[in-house]
Amino acid sequence: MLQLHNIADSDPKALGAFYTDGQVAEFLVWWSVRSSTDRVIDPSFGGGVFLRSACDRLIHLGADPAQQVYGVEIEPKIHNKIALELQTDFGMPKEQLILDDFFAIAGDAAPRVDVVVGNPPFIRYQRFTGEIRKRALTRALEQGLKLSKLSSSWLPFLAHSVSLLQPGGRLAMVIPVEITHAAYARPVLEYLANHFAEITFLTFQKKLFPQLCEDTLLLLAEGKGASAPGRLLWRDLPHAGALKEMRMGDERLFHAQHLDADITSGMHRLIEYFISPKARALYRELKQRAATNPLGNLADVGIGYVTGANDFFHLNAEQVATLRIPDDFLRRAVRRGRSLSGVVFTKEDWRHGLKSKETAFLLHIPPKQALPGTLRRYIESGEQQGIAQAYKCRTRSPWFSVPHVYQPDAFLSYMSGTIPRLVANTAGAVAPNSLHIVRVHKGAPINANGLAALWQTSLSNLSAEIEGHAMGGGMLKLEPTEAENVLLPNPNFSETALDALAHELDSLARQSGAVEEYANREVLQRGLGLTKQECRLIAEAAVTLRHRRLTRSTHDEKNVEQTAISVPQQGTFGWVRTLSPKSASG
Repeated sequence: MLQLHNIADSDPKALGAFYTDGQVAEFLVWWSVRSSTDRVIDPSFGGGVFLRSACDRLIHLGADPAQQVYGVEIEPKIHNKIALELQTDFGMPKEQLILDDFFAIAGDAAPRVDVVVGNPPFIRYQRFTGEIRKRALTRALEQGLKLSKLSSSWLPFLAHSVSLLQPGGRLAMVIPVEITHAAYARPVLEYLANHFAEITFLTFQKKLFPQLCEDTLLLLAEGKGASAPGRLLWRDLPHAGALKEMRMGDERLFHAQHLDADITSGMHRLIEYFISPKARALYRELKQRAATNPLGNLADVGIGYVTGANDFFHLNAEQVATLRIPDDFLRRAVRRGRSLSGVVFTKEDWRHGLKSKETAFLLHIPPKQALPGTLRRYIESGEQQGIAQAYKCRTRSPWFSVPHVYQPDAFLSYMSGTIPRLVANTAGAVAPNSLHIVRVHKGAPINANGLAALWQTSLSNLSAEIEGHAMGGGMLKLEPTEAENVLLPNPNFSETALDALAHELDSLARQSGAVEEYANREVLQRGLGLTKQECRLIAEAAVTLRHRRLTRSTHDEKNVEQTAISVPQQGTFGWVRTLSPKSASG
């Protein structure tokens, strides 16, 4: 048995334990348990909500659940509590509830069942380490799956769960939405498609777990052992309460839409189905045109530097003067996305940001540089404060030399409330990991001003919504690889023309003008030949996805100002009258 009980005893959430709402469990059991002879297992039963629902369902079907329901749980206190309750309420033998790490149970040692139902533990790859990870990846390999090092716990858990099913069996689980878009999840999605006759994804316009950053869907897979790849279906429900209506027989909620098989390869993403079919077809057609490019074809996107102690290494003008830090050891730095107010970030923007601490001086000391006395004294004060022992500081030598400080061609906000901003860097500034840094490929037929200008269109706004992923509170996160997939228009414009356009858009942005509308007209219509109606279709699709992202969590009521949604027509970057998180940084 895996020796993680000390962690589990003190903090079940360390093992990814987020318990499922009763109505979700009841629906999954109702859908999957169809016969009085069905045998059911929950491989990580936690609070026992699925086990109780399975027992009730089997009793309703005229069966004795004591002989047909099984479970696995790693945490001893929870296991013993639920085992005692189920023994009292349903006469269930305690030996049918296994106290162990699910990954420690070989497939031939586990009971063969007709139904696997549950909510896998969500442990991110950073904490999914040691023996538990080794065993998990072994179980996945037994199913022919070699998973990425970025895989979280639920991926091998899902594969191991499938191994317990008899031919014709059904799988019903709460799963992270990333199964439909993350590159490291594709092998599991393809595996499911190849092992079941039909797979249905149920998504929700209101999050199932509003308190979590993790977004989830319901996975319904049936007909294990199918000879051909299964059908992929999708249904978007307004909220979890609609599950009860489905159980009550509301036929309107059962009509699922067919998904393209290319979902399993990553060519298309589930989120594309949230926009109109016309917009989806136009977007996919534009992706195939020579007149568009992924950002990654033109530039590299990476994370900024990590100081380990931002307040120590970022100085304001008064501190620089008081401490008498020489200019040779200072770099202009952008600390937060809020300082990116235009399309081109200038030295004047940087100076203006010093007042609000959105920008700063970065203390940048080359590793072998001789230090003047004033700087040595500041470093000694940092050692006295314990800065040298901060995690990132103590792992480098010398501790006060911040590595990977690059002067990028542009900055890109990676956590955005409304629209991600890509801004040309003419200030010669650097940035920490609160921003992405963009460096144009050597020999690319475009400069940073051109990239920033092309980014302002509705096409790139829509693509960012599709390629990025929503976080808690409605923020849109763009990882570097996701940002490099964002689609840019590629009009046949000269560098001079793009420079001029960038400065026109920058002027509009600073005057709260209709930046997106202007960019659409100049780039999409004049450059790519799109009609006004096609531009509007793309703009509406981008607004649709943004609106969905910003309104999905109940916590958004505290963090989002609710105003009307309209297609961009006026206002900075064209997004006035939308939903804007009060805490958004970019």
